[in-house]
Amino acid sequence: MNNAEVIRRHYSLSHDPEVVADELYEGLYQEQTECVIFFCSVEYDLPALAEALTRRFGDTMLIGCTTAGEITPLGTCKGSITGFSLPKAHFAVEAALIENLHHFSFSDTNTLLQQVMQNFNQKAFVPVQGHSFAFSLLDGLSIREELVLKSLNDSLGEIPLVGGSAGDDLFFKDTQVFYGDRFYRNAAVIILVNTDCPFVVYSTHHLTPQDNKLVVTAADAEARVVHELNAEPAALEYSQVVGVPIEDLCINTFALNPIGVKLHDEFHVRSLQKVNDDFSLSFFCAIDEGVVLSTCKRGNIVEHLRKTLEGLKKQVGQPQLVIACECIFRQLEIDQLNIRDDISAVLKDYNVIGFDAYGEQFNGRHVNQTFSGVAIGMPNG
Repeated sequence: MNNAEVIRRHYSLSHDPEVVADELYEGLYQEQTECVIFFCSVEYDLPALAEALTRRFGDTMLIGCTTAGEITPLGTCKGSITGFSLPKAHFAVEAALIENLHHFSFSDTNTLLQQVMQNFNQKAFVPVQGHSFAFSLLDGLSIREELVLKSLNDSLGEIPLVGGSAGDDLFFKDTQVFYGDRFYRNAAVIILVNTDCPFVVYSTHHLTPQDNKLVVTAADAEARVVHELNAEPAALEYSQVVGVPIEDLCINTFALNPIGVKLHDEFHVRSLQKVNDDFSLSFFCAIDEGVVLSTCKRGNIVEHLRKTLEGLKKQVGQPQLVIACECIFRQLEIDQLNIRDDISAVLKDYNVIGFDAYGEQFNGRHVNQTFSGVAIGMPNG
């Protein structure tokens, strides 16, 4: 940490909750801390971790989520916890918990968000417009991202939004967010940040659409399941188009053979989750009949990442923190290409802290296979 930095970044590789709490506190504590945000592996005893962190950090605002992998000051990690602290001198933070996503209510959520915005406007110390962003963390198995994002979009106005869906190391059983003093399932946390530091929100990927088309001809939109592509059983048609035998289809092959859709001149990946017994395909995000999907060509993920981070640096100066929500499919690709060390070297150069997510949120959209987040520069003056 150099003298100009006001954000602290740290991590722990220990699995002892008390040691973790002590190490994070020693690395993140600063006088007048406004907020601590952390990302942790599901390998931890989560109730014990929550108790230890709450006891160690006292009244400090604590927010976090479980992951499918962590981005730490060491680069990419598994089985760890990482985070950062924001000081009151340069950041004002307001946060809220949205519970019971399975029975999501627009009216109740909008009422909550109106109160959050009112509190945030009172707390902000520089103009909200142009000096604020929203960061969201959602239960990655809730299948409610689109509904939550619609409410957030309606409430946030011109405040940019970015975030990620909590993971659980690809077990797809238990993803949780942390708010206050405990972890929650079936919930989301929305964090509003006002700052006098320069920042930019971003979302990017290294994929280019190709000419092969897959039209969704039968689907269950609510369950995010596609039964037919091009009027054929979905998994069989996908297998034929990408040239991968049906018996080899799995999450690793999905990561290397992505498909997506063009919306408003932008290409958005629609990540596949699994092949079902009836040869239908489950997706990680919204999908419906009539959608025209394209196969993708993968670019050089290391060079694309470096160019992305260098571009962010040109906008905000040397970043003291880059918050990153990275789709787990990117890490699956990185591992299969055996380039984790190369990726970690780039991440360390730009002070990236974040996690591998089950989907990302960017300005009202639920996106997949992206590297999304916020780059924050040094304080002005």
